[in-house]
Amino acid sequence: MENAKNEAVQPRAGIVDSVLLIDADNDPHMPSDFPLSPATLVRVFLRPKALLSRALQKRLAGLPLCAVIAAPQGGKNAADFVMSMHAGLLHASLPMHLPFSVVTNDKALSAIVEELQRVGRVATLWTSHPDRAAQAAASAARPARPRRGSRARSARPKPAAPPAPAVSPAAPPPAAPAASISQKSIADVAASYARMLSRIKDPPSRLKALLNDIGNRTVNSGYQPADILEELKRSHGLRIDERGRVSRQ
Repeated sequence: MENAKNEAVQPRAGIVDSVLLIDADNDPHMPSDFPLSPATLVRVFLRPKALLSRALQKRLAGLPLCAVIAAPQGGKNAADFVMSMHAGLLHASLPMHLPFSVVTNDKALSAIVEELQRVGRVATLWTSHPDRAAQAAASAARPARPRRGSRARSARPKPAAPPAPAVSPAAPPPAAPAASISQKSIADVAASYARMLSRIKDPPSRLKALLNDIGNRTVNSGYQPADILEELKRSHGLRIDERGRVSRQ
């Protein structure tokens, strides 16, 4: 893990499989079940003169694409501005198929996720807010219910409903070397995804968004998202109505 200042980090897209932005001022933690890999580009943001917690340092140690970015000056919101700026820079420089994840407990910064989703990128919000765990479970059971702008405890992603079309960057760069294909059965893969789905703050509420999310999270399973979806419907109470809306029993 390296320390960066405020340079516009321009990673080689060919070695990146996802982006993780951590607000180390408001929510300095790494979700234990986040699908971290050596190809995850991680940026950790701090206010001026702040120090990264030892727990987070240990969790991120050794990651080749991780950098800590401290705001050069300003008040307590300086890191928020820097984080927003870097999110925009990375969005503009990386292919649209790469998913973004944001760890924050700051309501204002959740707008980063909402805007990335609006322009067509898969983006998810993680938070450790203890008062939102119940809402996360309720949201999973009632995906059509309007969202209140809150966050769930270490709760997981909220891929949006089919977003607006967006212009993709020129030619996609070479893909990262593929990880070895999992030897798990499709039942095990579906069960693992179902457990993750139960912890998602705002789970996918539409069929297209759900298939995209399954594909992103089970890319190394060796199974097609549609096949995993059928197993989820058969064994885990997932339902898709005639309008493509997702619900769970």
